[in-house]
Amino acid sequence: MSGKTNFGRDARVLNFRACEPVTISVVIPTYNHSKYLAEAISSILSQTRPADEIIVIDDGSTDGSAIVATQFPNVQLIRQENQGTSAARNAGLQRCTSSHIVFLDADDRLLPKALEWGAIYAAQHFDCSFVYGAHRDFVNDGRGCDNSNHYCPIYGDPHLALMRRNLIRMQGSAIFRRDCLLEIGGYDTTLEVAEDYDLYLRLSRKRNIACHPHLVAEYRRHGQNTSEDHNKMLRGVLKVLDRHEARIRPSDSERAALKEGRVIWRDHYAWMLLEASYLRGASRQSICQFVQALQASPWKVARELRRYGYRRLSSLTPPSLVHWIKGE
Repeated sequence: MSGKTNFGRDARVLNFRACEPVTISVVIPTYNHSKYLAEAISSILSQTRPADEIIVIDDGSTDGSAIVATQFPNVQLIRQENQGTSAARNAGLQRCTSSHIVFLDADDRLLPKALEWGAIYAAQHFDCSFVYGAHRDFVNDGRGCDNSNHYCPIYGDPHLALMRRNLIRMQGSAIFRRDCLLEIGGYDTTLEVAEDYDLYLRLSRKRNIACHPHLVAEYRRHGQNTSEDHNKMLRGVLKVLDRHEARIRPSDSERAALKEGRVIWRDHYAWMLLEASYLRGASRQSICQFVQALQASPWKVARELRRYGYRRLSSLTPPSLVHWIKGE
């Protein structure tokens, strides 16, 4: 079963041969992730449907990542000076020869049937620029962070849906058509964060996308993930939306989706910052995160604090601010 996509827009459909075989390259960018890299490669080698090629892009690592990669005879290794994750992925895009690509970060893992499901749904939706599935989180000891799978299906127009929120929370859960990636020039190397979100927006603007509910990947939480810097992520996402708006000359429906998306993203990261400030207790960093949450979405903070109480807030903030939030 796949998510709903709008196949009626001829402008978004590529000419293709339905009988064209699906071949898959897995590209792993790595920068000083040698302690996780072997796990990532092993998860690819354990697939029920083998990868047609595996390429590791060592982006100037100084921790022996290249040595880890060379221990696997079927893995191609490309070394380059440190240029960032987007440049490393683009290097893999240029080097690989398969019809489709899976980008797996070096600290994450694919589940055994990831490429099998990817090949099935890529063949069924060959006109789509990419197809994504579900993923789950795990911590360093291998235990799942929760019992739920992360999967956000598409409803309605995929491009409008993506402007409202990022449906593909882990890009390792997606399989991309290589020619579609080349058509848009790959990843934007000028973006420090949210470069994957920018890619999804540009692809969905030109082509259809599809989804399926099967669990295909695992996202490792180790305390140093870029996504844990909530304030930085919010700035990055809003920057992506601003760029996308300038690039597409939005219609009324697109302009409305962009406006809604900015509100949703601000509320989301305000909540994440508020939660992080609670976990840190009464500390300078906690107060800083609370202030950042207020800057992101003061009304979201007020709503959440009115719902959950003020005991901890009173130990972190001036009384006048507490009274304002309470509406006194």
